[in-house]
Amino acid sequence: MNGLANYQDEAYNLIKKLILTLKLHPGERINIADLHSKFNIGTTPIREAIIRLRREGLIFVIPQSGTYVSKINLAEVYQGRYVREHLEGLIVTEAVSAMTPRDHAQLDQIIAAQEIQLTAHDYDQFFNLDEQFHQTFYQLTQKQFIWNWLELLNTQFNRFRYLRLEVSGLNWDQILIEHRQIVEAVHQGDLSKIQKTVQQHLHMLDSDAHVVTKALPEYFERT
Repeated sequence: MNGLANYQDEAYNLIKKLILTLKLHPGERINIADLHSKFNIGTTPIREAIIRLRREGLIFVIPQSGTYVSKINLAEVYQGRYVREHLEGLIVTEAVSAMTPRDHAQLDQIIAAQEIQLTAHDYDQFFNLDEQFHQTFYQLTQKQFIWNWLELLNTQFNRFRYLRLEVSGLNWDQILIEHRQIVEAVHQGDLSKIQKTVQQHLHMLDSDAHVVTKALPEYFERT
């Protein structure tokens, strides 16, 4: 039984990653046989994984038609941003008092790595480092459980952030600039500046949403 559960978890994580990273596009039909061949996992664990992803709103089924990747719900994207905005400023300010010189150096290393990936136009790695940057503060404050909860709650928000990679003309330098501003405020222990820069950073969504929805309207639910 544990073996089957492990396969279900593996299938769930793999399919969810395909959806979040847009290897399976919003609105795309899911072929279970293709997933079985791609992952070499039995169809039963895959079907169980799809049930879990349905509950999370990432997949929907049309009777007599098939199983599809859900389109992005922009209202849920904004709600995910709302929660992050109100929690993350508190998390980052709390992290300041817990940080060691090594922790400060780690933030600088993440920023340096992001600069390299941005120059190389490797936006997948840039996105992964972006996740690492934010998660670091939750780890420093012993709030990994909250990060895990946010990752589940922020599924639509994260899908939107990854979709941003697909759209040309958006200012990736601005993300790095704002990360630097957050790190500078953290190094200085300036708590009010931390709150302001974190809020400003997460509000990039407001300007990005117009550009992304205009470029890829077919990926979003109609309101």
